[in-house]
Amino acid sequence: MLKRHLSIALAFTLLCSPLLSHAQNAGGDSGFFDRKAEGWFWYKEEIPEEPPEPEEPEPEIVAAPPPEPAPIEEVEPARPKGPEVFSAAWFRENLPKYKDAAWDNPTIENVRTYMYLQRYAMDRSEQFANASEMAVVGDPFLDEETRRPSASFASQPLDRWAGRNKDNIAHKIAQKAGLFFFFESDSDTSRIQAPILKMLETRDGFTILPISLDGKPLPDGSFPNFRTDQGQADAMGVDALPALFLVSEDREVEPIAQGVLALTELKSRIILAAKRRGWISDEEFNKTKPILNLDNNIAAILDAHSYELGQQSGQTSTEDDGTNFIPPEQLSDFIREKLRTSSGAQ
Repeated sequence: MLKRHLSIALAFTLLCSPLLSHAQNAGGDSGFFDRKAEGWFWYKEEIPEEPPEPEEPEPEIVAAPPPEPAPIEEVEPARPKGPEVFSAAWFRENLPKYKDAAWDNPTIENVRTYMYLQRYAMDRSEQFANASEMAVVGDPFLDEETRRPSASFASQPLDRWAGRNKDNIAHKIAQKAGLFFFFESDSDTSRIQAPILKMLETRDGFTILPISLDGKPLPDGSFPNFRTDQGQADAMGVDALPALFLVSEDREVEPIAQGVLALTELKSRIILAAKRRGWISDEEFNKTKPILNLDNNIAAILDAHSYELGQQSGQTSTEDDGTNFIPPEQLSDFIREKLRTSSGAQ
């Protein structure tokens, strides 16, 4: 009986030894008695380790190609904007074309179209003329009646007043200058001019120096104390007879005419030459004109304000074409202000 029990114990020991060894080799696993749920004859199957998944290489960063340029759409170029129909610029450009079309192909429609446009231009001109009359009335700087009356009872005394001033100025010029009179004895125009020069000599006191190109006197015996040309005619550029030159005491020479002149025209030219030389003042010169209110000179007044007007044009110009165009109402206000200031009007 005792041997039987020993046999059973030995068999149990032999049976449990492999199990204990396997448990110890498992490396620190809990004891058999702590794992009762596994049973007597269960053993833990080792789960093979799965090989690590190969690391996927990071995708190489490649620069994106530049986007393809969008196709260029063909845009029809804008047509240049022409002048407004029926404007002055439109008529300047197109009326000759309609005229040419009517001339080259004179159909009824072509000719009628041109005549319509021509009538339009005439009517617009009449409108312009009417507006001009209305603009002038009451404006002393535009109304010519202020400068020279049209009524004969007012203009004739003005002419006589200007004539007397001409005589006075001519007499003053005669004190410092004389006339060279180039002639030829057989020149009809020289003979016609001689009596008029005599009147100028007698009335206004001018000294006349007659110079004969052919060395002979005039047939009527006027100006017997003449001199023969010694090259003076070529030096002064005489091409036609009679030839007249205004010569001062300082030998300043001003050409007057090469041809016949009436006495009034002769005096006017002498005064103009003296004005050009500075022998008379502006005031003296203006008194010889049959005009009133010479101080109403818009050009002279505005020229004195040209810089100011230029500044204003740069600030108010409505055009981009470099013309410095100023709107009419602004320019008109500027001009009227300057004219009122110059005339002393408040």
